Amino acid sequence: MAHFAEEVWADYVRGLAASDVAQKLSAHLADNCVDCKKASAAWERIKTIALREAEYQAPQDLVRLAKLQFIVDAPQPQDSWAGLVFDTATQPAAAGVRGGLIHARQVIYEAESLTVDLRFERKISGNAISVAGQVLDRQEPLSWVSDAIVVLWTDKGRMVSKTEVNECGEFQLEFEPQNQLRISVITTGRKTLRIALGSFD
Repeated sequence: MAHFAEEVWADYVRGLAASDVAQKLSAHLADNCVDCKKASAAWERIKTIALREAEYQAPQDLVRLAKLQFIVDAPQPQDSWAGLVFDTATQPAAAGVRGGLIHARQVIYEAESLTVDLRFERKISGNAISVAGQVLDRQEPLSWVSDAIVVLWTDKGRMVSKTEVNECGEFQLEFEPQNQLRISVITTGRKTLRIALGSFD
């Protein structure tokens, strides 16, 4: 007796075969054809695997990292270097604290339609520096950018760290002090914003 093609078994196990074909297959299996029983069992396993695959949800942190990599690697519009518009290091300290040790520094950079507010603070334990920031849209007052990727680089082009802003445009990075660091703020449909941070000793 002739056996059935693989695509016929694939339709049969998924319930997609025509009624007359399904009846023939069922009757054939009832005759205990060893080869066809193996074929049917194999396609049943494939169907089970496919159903499990459709129900699988990748961990959200891995999905986010994958999306980050695609955005960072994708061609971006021409870069734009941000200018420094505010730096607490250039502001006189308030009376009564001028002799104290200042552990934090806030800077604000602007370019195109974006404002990037950064606050640097040296960790109490160890030598690491923490930076907390927020990306704002200057064209819309009190509006933040929630689809940005922030990448910290060395001047040699080596990536130190990268992260994604939250729904409020906020982000946080941590790094060891080193020379000539740069930040890239990558947003869809805008120029990549470049910030030269200089050195951290």
